[in-house]
Amino acid sequence: MIVRKTAMISGVFSSLCLFTQAQTFDQYFTVGISNEGKHKGMPYVAAGDRSYIIGNQDGNFPDMGGHVKGEMGGLWAHPIKMMDGFWVKIKDIHSGESAWLKDADEFINYPHGNKLVYGKPLVNTSVTRFQFCPDGKPGIIVEYTLKNHAAEARSITLEFAAKTDVSPVWFSKETGVNDASDVVEWNAVQSTFTARDEQHPWHIKWGASQPAVEHLVGDKVFLPEQTIGNGAAASLTYKIALPANGAATIVFVVAGSNRNGKEADAVYQDLQKHHALLLKKKNTSYRVLLERAKITVPDKSLQQAYDWTKINTAWLTRTVPGIGTGLGAGLMEYPWWFGCDNTYAVQGLLATGNIELAKQTLHLLFEQSQKVNGNGRIAHEISTNGTVTNKGNTQETAHFIMCVGRLYEYTGDTSFIREVYPYIRQGIDWLLGEKDQNHNLFPEGYGIMEIRGLNAELIDVAVYTQQALEAATMLASAMNDTGAKARYDSLSVLLKDKINKEYWSNEQSLYCDFYGTTADAISACKGAIEQVQLGERSDTGTARMVTYYQQLKDAVEKMPAASQGWVLNKNWVINTPMETGIAPRERALHSLDVIRKENCGPYGPYLSAAIDRRHMMTIATGVQAVAECRYGRIDEAMWYVGKIVETFGQTLPGSISEMMPDYGCFTQAWTNYGMTVPLVKYVFGVQPDAIHKRILLAPQFPSNWKEGKIEHLPVGDNVFSLSVEKAANTVKYTVIQQKKQWGIVFSTEYEKGSQYYLNGKLLDGKPLLIPMNGGKNELIIKD
Repeated sequence: MIVRKTAMISGVFSSLCLFTQAQTFDQYFTVGISNEGKHKGMPYVAAGDRSYIIGNQDGNFPDMGGHVKGEMGGLWAHPIKMMDGFWVKIKDIHSGESAWLKDADEFINYPHGNKLVYGKPLVNTSVTRFQFCPDGKPGIIVEYTLKNHAAEARSITLEFAAKTDVSPVWFSKETGVNDASDVVEWNAVQSTFTARDEQHPWHIKWGASQPAVEHLVGDKVFLPEQTIGNGAAASLTYKIALPANGAATIVFVVAGSNRNGKEADAVYQDLQKHHALLLKKKNTSYRVLLERAKITVPDKSLQQAYDWTKINTAWLTRTVPGIGTGLGAGLMEYPWWFGCDNTYAVQGLLATGNIELAKQTLHLLFEQSQKVNGNGRIAHEISTNGTVTNKGNTQETAHFIMCVGRLYEYTGDTSFIREVYPYIRQGIDWLLGEKDQNHNLFPEGYGIMEIRGLNAELIDVAVYTQQALEAATMLASAMNDTGAKARYDSLSVLLKDKINKEYWSNEQSLYCDFYGTTADAISACKGAIEQVQLGERSDTGTARMVTYYQQLKDAVEKMPAASQGWVLNKNWVINTPMETGIAPRERALHSLDVIRKENCGPYGPYLSAAIDRRHMMTIATGVQAVAECRYGRIDEAMWYVGKIVETFGQTLPGSISEMMPDYGCFTQAWTNYGMTVPLVKYVFGVQPDAIHKRILLAPQFPSNWKEGKIEHLPVGDNVFSLSVEKAANTVKYTVIQQKKQWGIVFSTEYEKGSQYYLNGKLLDGKPLLIPMNGGKNELIIKD
């Protein structure tokens, strides 16, 4: 640590906002979720798209996380970290009583920020801390409101102690960018501290809405928690007058820049002047978010989890200068971008009408992959410093192409397609060329399950390649590439048939983990043994697992050399043929029943049901829900969705953990896939076709629902709503859309003896597809 004192560039302190009496930032958004004093040692986040805070729900900032060991918490403005954390001490000047605010009685989570409540840290004194990160600004606002419960006025000192850690994001050291000591400088004119990394242009600045009466740096500062790193300790002390039975508020701002101190100063001044306006703007953005694709359903727990899933997605949006905007994977360990995670999460964004973020995310993946690969391959993991740490697993290229097709269905916009289509053509060639050495249409290479030695022709890779070919057929048509369209269409049909022939196990009534030779199966067993022994799998039954794979390897070694499908792990991705609907119906239903009966735990499919019957994830359960939806089994699908809902708030109020029920990342982007796609695409039955300015509707309500509605769902340039009301012998569907030139096609299974009334007119015949005009339509079906 290096500490310097200097009067920096002159600032106009009078323009800063002084603390106000009893005015709190959370007045604009009153609905939050409390931890009720529980889970104090669990993490939280207050996030904007440019910055976020991660700490514990007791108000402290312990060293947390593994990617940058112990450094994943604190205050971040990617691609840099700003602080390890901050701690506040208050003292009654008259009595001398003092206390650190380090054990919050309650934590309340809001979409836009969080509140921590400290009951009575001093006699007759209560404190609340509210914090939020404005969107578009690399900075953080923290507000402390002190309330005096005594009949006489009092004077309180408040010490704000901070530990800087101006340092780079994960995977910087490997590229030659190393963290250096922080240089701390005091600005007496502005009453602020500035810190910068000694060897890089990264800067942060912090201060409060009134002048400090004392400042300390270095060894003179006491911190309630000791933290690692090359940062520096600094504290600011303020004198606060508390009126009798009154309150006062002080506002702190921390601002950062990865480029220079001038920019950090500009952000700081902006946040001090406009923090109230920025909070109102942030609240408005969340209200808009919640109104878009808004659902009202009988199951209020499901409705709450659905709403907060959309909120969680906003928390994970990362904007980084020089790279772009995209959906990060999860907090706290994976705030950067992944090809695999986003190919699921983007589908959830589309289902809830968050079209712009879906497009931004896909564009970021495309641009960064083009830079590092340039051959159609989509990168797996991209740090916020722009470093690609894995150039891409095979499945991700196929899945990306599929998602671009989904985006086109929702937007009908060819501008983005025109930009990425050449790379998509390269991607198909890469999958069926370099990655298909034996030319059997099954690309080789790692897929979603990153198990050592499982570098074979995996089921998920084959299935998503088939889906990529279907999407590429549509995209080639949009680009008038008739030769490619015909080729992709023919290959998609052929690959679908080959998957159902070669990957199906009659013995197991399941699809296989992979297709390959006996040598491939032996390699997979050896890799699994090595992975278990190296401790890469967090399973206490190491000996049992090694024995299982050793016995399996011994059995395979005795078999004659042959190519076939292999069921070794029963990884959850064997569900992908049902998820995508390419499995024949009778086979699919039988397999879905087997999975539910034999391969599921309390929260859905085990990740590897053959041996590791402990771990479950929201994505696996979500994929299973979609698979059930594909075959019209909505009640079964909602059972899986309900399992995700059960885990809501078990770590962080308002969020769902990656690993079910309560560990891994405490909020995860791809959870939205299982929470939103089954509801929007299948329960409400919204099948977009913006390409032809129409929407196909095929609602399938759970048997115990009598009503429900989805409102304000964007599809292309249209906005659409649907409500469903069930009575004893009648079902009424009300459809409203903004654009009258758009068409609605309502799909229903004709039931003998039923009568169908469209806008009051009885329909003749046996209607299966009912066209509707623009505007408002009412369909009534009477038994």
